[in-house]
Amino acid sequence: MVTRTTRSGPLSLDIIIPAYNEGEMLARLFDRLDFVFSESTLRDHGIRSVTYIFVDDGSRDSTSDIIARRIAEGLSAKLVMLSRNFGHQAAITAGMEQSQADLLAVMDADLQDPPETILDMFQKWREGYDVVYGIRKKRKENPFVVAGYWLFYRLVRLMSEVSFPADAGDFCLMDKKVVDAIRSLPERLRFHRGMRAWVGFRQTGVEYDRPPRIAGKSKYSLHKLYSLATDGIAWLSLRPLKITQFLSFVLFVVTLTCSTTIAIGHLTTRRDDELALWLSLLFVFISLGFSVISFCLYVLSAYVGRSYLEAKARPTYIIQELICGKSVRSEQASGSGPAVPREE
Repeated sequence: MVTRTTRSGPLSLDIIIPAYNEGEMLARLFDRLDFVFSESTLRDHGIRSVTYIFVDDGSRDSTSDIIARRIAEGLSAKLVMLSRNFGHQAAITAGMEQSQADLLAVMDADLQDPPETILDMFQKWREGYDVVYGIRKKRKENPFVVAGYWLFYRLVRLMSEVSFPADAGDFCLMDKKVVDAIRSLPERLRFHRGMRAWVGFRQTGVEYDRPPRIAGKSKYSLHKLYSLATDGIAWLSLRPLKITQFLSFVLFVVTLTCSTTIAIGHLTTRRDDELALWLSLLFVFISLGFSVISFCLYVLSAYVGRSYLEAKARPTYIIQELICGKSVRSEQASGSGPAVPREE
């Protein structure tokens, strides 16, 4: 058994914050971040610096303008503006590629991921864990959305071939070695909570209550949740394909048994009532077979479609513009890796 060692010493922290049409939320977000990550709090927790990596995922409102203005006023942050809306998972990937800190956190811009919880995660990291993810105890949202998420996590966990925690989204804190391991994975279709589980390392969870959205509208519809679930299952596991193989085999055996019984009965007894019963059973199994075949084609199409997208090898995202604050540029120039290209 490996004993976890307590970690100490000052370190740097990057926080990825994907944003899509979150202009109404940003003032509250900045106030909350300033309060939670104040100089005294950072000093008490042994955090040398915090850099916010905002990823504007093709917003159509004033999201980029508001963030750029705060950066010009001195906020220690980067703004990664994508050329269009590539999706939440692609936005996280773009943010990870910009991170150079000792630790990396991921949170949403709508404040449903409480920034205070990152400090709790940080304490778990100090205890020796490499990944600390948030576990949602309660969700104060639409009951249909809550039910959809509940089903999503159980279904993905059932199909996953690796240990996948229930009710744990992308909200997390990761050590740099975990970030480097995830970045090294070649997939272009990214499912970060699954990738985080797949790379392993020492992981634990921190429970929190997910508050309701204060302003703006949720960007995750049931349709997007369905797409995320299918992406996650296809990324994590081959079990759906194995299930279709099993169902196809069972259907073949049952259909062959019924057909053989009917043929033997017709050649030997010629009893119309028994033949009618077996013909009825055969009709039922044939009808069931068409349903199974349709299901198998549905599963196969999910894997073939994603394989097709991977084979095209298109980039996960395209950066339109990159803006860095002065404090971030000075840190990069002082030595912790190559400077990030920027446009201002």
